[in-house]
Amino acid sequence: MTSTQKIVPLDKNHHATTKINNTNVFSHISDEHMLPVVVHEFAVAGAEFPIVFIKNNDTYQPVAMLGLAAKQNLFLQDNKWQALYVPRAVRHYPLLLVRDQADNERLLIGLDESSERVGSDEGFELFNADGSESEFLTQRKQQMAEYVDMGQRTRTFVERLVSLELIHEQVLTLNVNNEDRRINGIFLVDEKKLNELSDDVFLELRKNGYLAAIYAQLMSLQHTQKLVKRIAEAG
Repeated sequence: MTSTQKIVPLDKNHHATTKINNTNVFSHISDEHMLPVVVHEFAVAGAEFPIVFIKNNDTYQPVAMLGLAAKQNLFLQDNKWQALYVPRAVRHYPLLLVRDQADNERLLIGLDESSERVGSDEGFELFNADGSESEFLTQRKQQMAEYVDMGQRTRTFVERLVSLELIHEQVLTLNVNNEDRRINGIFLVDEKKLNELSDDVFLELRKNGYLAAIYAQLMSLQHTQKLVKRIAEAG
């Protein structure tokens, strides 16, 4: 995300004629080498990107790796997305969730007015002529609310892995252009400890739908070689 964002709460009066167009849809993540993912995405995102965990203060955040270095997005070329799947975290930009300054527990819909996708000439209207929400905005708000719920389930999932001591730090060593590159700050599911869990705990993970996500994360690591290949192809 750029440092020149101008994010303001969405307002039907101030944004009465505002529209969102499809100009350079992914330009705001051109420098992102990781994107947050929720547990519901592990299977589909893990089919294209390596999924790992990074430590954020005392918590772990699952992310899809788009590159092997800071500001290296290997899935964006000429502002065109080079993958079949688009992570949910970036689907609704320039609409974003922001904290209500008057009530920190409350989330509001915000708009990045600095985005080239925001204007009044062409695109999807946010509000109808009578001030009511457009169908476009209503759908986006519903999807963003669903994403908040998914985020909570993801935190519960991660907390359970932590309680079982299933997340461990792992240095990834990859051969990039005939040079070994060490990727630090990465955390993965500990497959050895996973296989040592009791039958009861294993069954609990399966019933909660966590087991499928765990295996999707482990399987996704094969795509680190895809990142290496993209670097080589880019010269």
